[in-house]
Amino acid sequence: MAQLIDIRRVAVAPKHFTARVTIANGGPLMTDEDLVGTTHVYNLLPQITEHACLGDSGETFRDVMGSTEVAHLLEHVTIELMAQTGLGGDVSCGRTWEVTGEPRTYDVQLACPDDVLVASALSSAAWILQWAYSGGADPKPDVAAIVSGIRELVENAEQIAEREDAEDAEDADTREEDADEPAHATVGEQVEEPQTDAVPGEGEA
Repeated sequence: MAQLIDIRRVAVAPKHFTARVTIANGGPLMTDEDLVGTTHVYNLLPQITEHACLGDSGETFRDVMGSTEVAHLLEHVTIELMAQTGLGGDVSCGRTWEVTGEPRTYDVQLACPDDVLVASALSSAAWILQWAYSGGADPKPDVAAIVSGIRELVENAEQIAEREDAEDAEDADTREEDADEPAHATVGEQVEEPQTDAVPGEGEA
């Protein structure tokens, strides 16, 4: 199968991360179009069935997983990966809706405790669904390794940001010191005194 999920663009707001995704032609739009693939996802991440899912007919994702949008499944796989990193806080649900006028296209909105965390989890979730709906061949994805990789990416990004902030603050301090320092003549430079015309003394004509 060609790439199942195309993450076309993302938008990051203070509280939300929204991704516009398109499901490839020939790929399942609904989970009941390929129940074998959906079962592969469940066997890999059974915890997703306990997620709150208040926008559908049931109270948890278990109630709808067998017949819901694949983009909706992508949302919950992303949430579960975020939760397993321990870095996402109390993130238990998001929102997924079809984009009007764009076939096979959905917006997936997630709470955004950290944009690197959400982006990494989303791309990993898309890869897991690609595996599941392409036959679920061995070796199956190593969830623990995926979660560890996401956590490492987030921690490295935080360290880089802290280092850049420290460098920016140091540069700002240096500029302030340079601005406050009085100007001095260069060593060896002669400063000419202003010349005045001689004033004739008494008796001089």
